[in-house]
Amino acid sequence: MKISTLNATIRSNHFSGNVRFGQRVWRAVVSVISVFVLFSTACAESRISVDLTEGFPRSYTVREGDTLWDIASQFLRRPWQWVEVWQEGDALYPGDVLIISAGKNGPRIKVLKVEKRSPRVRVITTAQPVPTIAPDTVRPFLEGPMIMDAAELAQAGQVVAGIRNDVVLGKHDRFFAAGLPTSATGFYRVFRMAESVIDPDTGETLGSQTIDLGTARIVSEGLMTTLELVTSHREVSRGDLLVATNAEQNKLSHFTLRRPIQDVTGRIVSSTRGLGEFSRLDTVMLSLGKRDRLREGDVLEIWRPGQLVSDPTTGKLVTTPGEPIGYVMAYRVYDKFSHGLILECRQPAQIYDYVRRPDA
Repeated sequence: MKISTLNATIRSNHFSGNVRFGQRVWRAVVSVISVFVLFSTACAESRISVDLTEGFPRSYTVREGDTLWDIASQFLRRPWQWVEVWQEGDALYPGDVLIISAGKNGPRIKVLKVEKRSPRVRVITTAQPVPTIAPDTVRPFLEGPMIMDAAELAQAGQVVAGIRNDVVLGKHDRFFAAGLPTSATGFYRVFRMAESVIDPDTGETLGSQTIDLGTARIVSEGLMTTLELVTSHREVSRGDLLVATNAEQNKLSHFTLRRPIQDVTGRIVSSTRGLGEFSRLDTVMLSLGKRDRLREGDVLEIWRPGQLVSDPTTGKLVTTPGEPIGYVMAYRVYDKFSHGLILECRQPAQIYDYVRRPDA
């Protein structure tokens, strides 16, 4: 091999080696940068983006009659973020003093601990923890007309006949029933089927509205159960249905306020009272359920769509901007639909208003 050719080969190999070495170094640098970026992003995302109310209190004493939504609204523009700022897992009680402080990842709210230095007589309190919503607000759902899904209807019992073979039954009349579900209280709600509730966007049947007829209690059990009609709103007839009374009023008042897991959009499709407009603390039926990953305690924004109007200048039809008008919390969730309680409403909500996941 000529000297010139050998030198050229050496230079070529040296250059190639440098390139390969440089590539290895560059890949290492890129890996380090990538890890740093991912770590920085994770740290940034771990910070809590919370909007405090203007003029929020530095401390707040919990009072009788407060709900968690009321308290959260004192501090947060988005009350469903309470779970992000509440530092303690314990329930709140009347008399608790809440204070707000700065934490590593954003504001934190906790109960002020009071150190008791002198001996005192221990007082046993019977105070109930602060509910997410007032129990009375869900009583219409527990005692009034129902909207039921197919699974509930399949488990309902049926009025067979009056014990004197009466065609129509009234208060204090006794009757036989079959196929009764188990009732922990021994009481049943008597109802009759009404019209179906339809999803306006898909045409799917979501559930069935019912007519509340009264309440019955078990008198005796045997080959066929005997019941007495203890309250009566309407006449009861053969073929009317029965479901066990709901003894979960206390449970229905305690939830974790939060946003839905995923972006969802649905509608207000009905109400237990058959109204067309709704205000704060009214119960409505939403076209979202478990299949949409909705949970009890999820808060949704009520959205009023824009209206189609005529432009006075051009005469052309234009759509006005939509606007948020309030919030509703799902408190009983079925497969295809849920019952929601309106927590805030700046103007009356209406049938077919939209509900959606609020901004973080």
